[in-house]
Amino acid sequence: MEEHNTPVLLSVAGSKFAKIAEQFAVAQHSLTTTQLKAWVVFIATLDADNDDGSNIYQFNAIDLAKRMSIDERKARGTIVAKIFKDLSLKQIEYESEADHNGESNIFATNFVSSVVYSRNSHMLQLEIPKMMRPFLFALKQGSFMQLNTKHIVALNTTPAIRIYIYLKNLERLGVFYDELNTFRKGIGITSAYYDDFKQLKSKVIKPAIKEIRMHTDYKDFFIEDNGRPGVKATRIRFGFEKTVDSDIFEGVAPNRAAICRKFPEDVQVSMRLAIDYGFDPMYIEDKFDGIPSERILANFRYVMAEVIGKDKKRGIDKGPAVYGKYFLTAVREAWAEKNGKEDEMLLRNANVQKNRKLNEQMKAAQEREDIANEAVHYDEAAKRYLKQLNDDKFALEAFVKENLTTLTTMAGKYGYDIPKALSGKKTYREYKILVKLVASKMMINEIKIPSFV
Repeated sequence: MEEHNTPVLLSVAGSKFAKIAEQFAVAQHSLTTTQLKAWVVFIATLDADNDDGSNIYQFNAIDLAKRMSIDERKARGTIVAKIFKDLSLKQIEYESEADHNGESNIFATNFVSSVVYSRNSHMLQLEIPKMMRPFLFALKQGSFMQLNTKHIVALNTTPAIRIYIYLKNLERLGVFYDELNTFRKGIGITSAYYDDFKQLKSKVIKPAIKEIRMHTDYKDFFIEDNGRPGVKATRIRFGFEKTVDSDIFEGVAPNRAAICRKFPEDVQVSMRLAIDYGFDPMYIEDKFDGIPSERILANFRYVMAEVIGKDKKRGIDKGPAVYGKYFLTAVREAWAEKNGKEDEMLLRNANVQKNRKLNEQMKAAQEREDIANEAVHYDEAAKRYLKQLNDDKFALEAFVKENLTTLTTMAGKYGYDIPKALSGKKTYREYKILVKLVASKMMINEIKIPSFV
């Protein structure tokens, strides 16, 4: 997968969150998979509420190593420190297209300025370039860092990480389609070799789909295109269909959870409920292989409703050791079927699944609404702040000049026109870029949100 020669630079938060951080996360800065994971987890640890305005950050390297799943038998603190030491040599660089005089805008900075690690305390101190600081909490506040970092860390290849982050950002905002060319640029595909969609599909997309299904909770993740015989693909459709709640087996021993995960989603949910009643997945190992899911579901539901439920009503409690083994016996001996309760139990199970999925959809919708509301909040606050600055032309000019490097970088190849910025006209792109910059600074408390007038 070819790296960008002129990577997309970090984009600060504004009124639209869809493009905040995937541009950073997938932009090609020649980062290894390990370095990308470390940077993602680092940003996820930032705490905007306790930020003191410094560009120096301290944290326990062992804690970060755990989040990155680094083997505890190794020198984990030193490993993490070396990852960031290597990041200190990596640059984010940008050069715009030249104008008619051959002049270009140039921006370059390292990810990390300095690294200090103490092997005795395992404390790692990172100094981040000051010009990077406005972006850190913007990334933290954006949809990108609201992703589950355990999924990103679980992926093994950079293409899979890029595709996962890029599409998950869109999905969180209710967007499930993307133009193929936009998708290619977003995940860092620039080589002409991938102009042939067959190559892109076979070498990048299909392996990533397989990896995301294997290492995350999205076992039914898919990417489809609108191409067909005689018609060239121009866009993709995707979906993160969660096979099971990401935290459904939280607190369950990995070897026991692994046994349950061999089964379809609805069976997994029933098994997780049964664990609370004493069911031990180690009872079954491979004993349920070949048994239809409907039979497992009907009999698990039968034990919970008709056996344990009725015992509780009578004030009887046989304990988890007894009830746990009932689930295995019920499936083996088909208790639900023998008692004419199979259809009723399957209907109950279907209703439970329907309610659970409805709750998931409502939660996802609420998350998207929260992101949108937060974006509007900062966007409106930034506009109020700029209105106050505009009342004093000298104040606005001073602000623009102080932040000119960042504003020029954000403007990209078109450059940043200072006279337009100082005109106060809201239709100019310079004004919109100013709004984005101010909003990002408000997120990290560098600028106080002005009160309503």
